[in-house]
Amino acid sequence: MTTPEPAPSGAIYDLGYQGYEGPRLGRLYALWSLYLLSLRNAFGIGRGALPKVLAFGLVVFAFTPAVVTLIVGAVVPADDFEIFAPRDYYGIIQFILVIFVAAIASDLVGNDRRSRTLALYFSRPIERDDYALAKIAALSSSLLALTVLPQVVMFAGNALGAANGLDWMRDNVDDVPRFVASGLILCVTFGAVGILVASYAERRAFALISVVAIFFVSLTVVGIIISEIDSDQVRWSLFLSPLHVIDGSTAYIFDAIPQVDEFSRNGEPINQVAWADFPGYIWPLASLAWAALASAIVVRRFRGSI
Repeated sequence: MTTPEPAPSGAIYDLGYQGYEGPRLGRLYALWSLYLLSLRNAFGIGRGALPKVLAFGLVVFAFTPAVVTLIVGAVVPADDFEIFAPRDYYGIIQFILVIFVAAIASDLVGNDRRSRTLALYFSRPIERDDYALAKIAALSSSLLALTVLPQVVMFAGNALGAANGLDWMRDNVDDVPRFVASGLILCVTFGAVGILVASYAERRAFALISVVAIFFVSLTVVGIIISEIDSDQVRWSLFLSPLHVIDGSTAYIFDAIPQVDEFSRNGEPINQVAWADFPGYIWPLASLAWAALASAIVVRRFRGSI
């Protein structure tokens, strides 16, 4: 006779778990939190020493022309004082801006992919489009610290250096909306292109090299094409170089596109922009088109499987 098996038994333990009854702040709050976190990460806040040194070191380099203007202006007043013209400032720090974008973009999107935290983000109210746009907005906003803020300091330095600062400010106040507008266009374009390139690079080193390449290699190649190929049709190749487009946008906003001469075609990028002889308003629109196209591709990238 077989012994019957004992009936299964169980026990219920009250561990005190309760459902969440607090406020649910929703998608916008989650998006805002991701943007602020990404903005902090751009400057290494909440991270190790190396990211902080890199980010703030580049900011210091970007501020150098503005600080020099401020110091000299405070010490040596003059009737007509202007060490660095506002329209030239972004060209002076162009290399620093590209290095900043290359270094920060790879961290903003690369770290999440390498640490496999994207699925965790997308399990919250944040949509994939939100994630992509928040990263672009964070990088674009961080660039303001290297573009518009130094211009404000430089404007103050030029005012201090003038014999009559108030008169100088009244005469040059029109430069303020110009450097703000050109700076915003630059930041959005650089931010979108940087995140686009970094989102496709699997390793940080590849992201760094790729971002630098898309700016400077395209600048060099397009410059050679314009110089060496004797055809008016090659002027359209300028739109393939983000730095040519940004230079044209800034020059148009400041009404500073140079006159064309026999050397323009073989000269600096801004001279090649002048040689192309497109309507000036094309350049800001082309910059925004670069930003819009890059943003659309980034959004599409994150909609897929990463």
